[in-house]
Amino acid sequence: MARNSEGFLFRFEGGSEGPFAGGRWTVRPGEQWVVMGPNGSGKSLLAALLADTLPSCGMTITWHPAYEGQVAMMTFSQQQERASTSWLQSRWHDLEEVEEKRVGDLLTYESVNEINPFEIREGDGAARRAFAAWRKRWIARFRLEPLLAHRLPQLSNGETRRFLLARTVLKQPKMLVLDDPFAGLDTGMRASLRALLDDLAAAGLSLVLMVRSKTEIPSCATHLLSVDGCRFVSRRVLRGKRFLPSEGDGAPSVRRAATWRITPQPVEASRPPVVIFRHLTLRYGNRVLFDGLDWTVREGERWLVVGPNGSGKTTLLSLITGDNPKAYAAEVEVFGRARRPGERLWAIRSRIGEVSPEIQCYFDGSLTVRAALFAGVCGREGRPVRITRARLAAAEVRLAELGVPPDRFGERFDRLSAGEQRLVLLARALVMRPDLLLLDEPCLNLDIPSRKRVLRVFERLLADEPDLTVIYIAHRPEHVPRGLGRLLEIDPRPRERSNGDKG
Repeated sequence: MARNSEGFLFRFEGGSEGPFAGGRWTVRPGEQWVVMGPNGSGKSLLAALLADTLPSCGMTITWHPAYEGQVAMMTFSQQQERASTSWLQSRWHDLEEVEEKRVGDLLTYESVNEINPFEIREGDGAARRAFAAWRKRWIARFRLEPLLAHRLPQLSNGETRRFLLARTVLKQPKMLVLDDPFAGLDTGMRASLRALLDDLAAAGLSLVLMVRSKTEIPSCATHLLSVDGCRFVSRRVLRGKRFLPSEGDGAPSVRRAATWRITPQPVEASRPPVVIFRHLTLRYGNRVLFDGLDWTVREGERWLVVGPNGSGKTTLLSLITGDNPKAYAAEVEVFGRARRPGERLWAIRSRIGEVSPEIQCYFDGSLTVRAALFAGVCGREGRPVRITRARLAAAEVRLAELGVPPDRFGERFDRLSAGEQRLVLLARALVMRPDLLLLDEPCLNLDIPSRKRVLRVFERLLADEPDLTVIYIAHRPEHVPRGLGRLLEIDPRPRERSNGDKG
């Protein structure tokens, strides 16, 4: 790339055709940029180009000499890359593997800087001391101390995001590119991240942030670039402007049923139980997730499950599906059947529709959108369901209803944006009209119009299917549809029993 030492950090120029054709964008010293746009608008493509992880495809980036090669990036795709050589259930089985690297091992000087630990190096003592001080500071800021001894697969989606953010900052780049950094973070960590970004900017780090709403713009941001259809749409100066946090970023003390859009649903004892946890006690090493949880979910009930990152929300779902081997040592019943070693799960799994960040991370990206709709969907005998014309047509109607246009149906899954991938997986979860829906952060990675469309679909579904049972996990009230009737709050700290502890 060409170099220029006068008055800019980088200059971006689009080619004569293709993404961002004819577009120009210059970032200067002291500027902190936010990039916004809908799903598939090109935000992640821009991030990858700045971090030099994609071919330029006719686009040109000219860097100031001090910044070239000094850019670090964090994006959701990095979670997908870490999972690409494994399979979904391995996340839970890997928890038992002693040789799996621990979080602290991945945040050492050698690991962060990709140095062979057996390499003999001289003269880097000052760099190591500076790294140690930097590491101590940011480990504390990202609240990672309790996680350093844990193996990486033990982390929740939100904890994994915090780890990736910390690892990116520890590289000590001069420019930080963050793609959707607030996705998957709990209320407290979102507030902490805003303050952290302000501190990084004050320390002289240049930022380019890809965000989904104005409520995610930190106060340090000076400029806003709007993109759509891989085109630059507009630019705005933000200095002096302040954007209020979203409804979900308020104090934890106000996170109750009204805030979470819960309309209390009475217990109908005549309804059969769909899920029963009896005195669930679950530990991973010294980490206690549950200590005597009793929880019954009956047919037709719609539960919202909330709690901070790492509190065990996703683990609960893995026990229901049987992906987690600890389900066989716990008193768990699903559709009236207790888990038994060697039991075939398809009679249960065929009745469940599920979407989660983990499914998205481990999903086969080589499939087309049409193929993805039925990938892994089996009947009660464990055989793949027959894809009839009627089923495919119904699935494509659902895709369109969720906002995926027909011209994307033949596209490869891994060529979709993270938000578009989530829409496809939501359609997949609904395609066989399940009896139980397990929705783990279904609105993650979605822009505001897509999120509103998805919530309308869910609200119609809840109204039209009175026998449908739903367990819905969310971190933000604005990601929750109306029609949920019961609330389970999980807090890993010592607490009184919540209203969800008794069925």
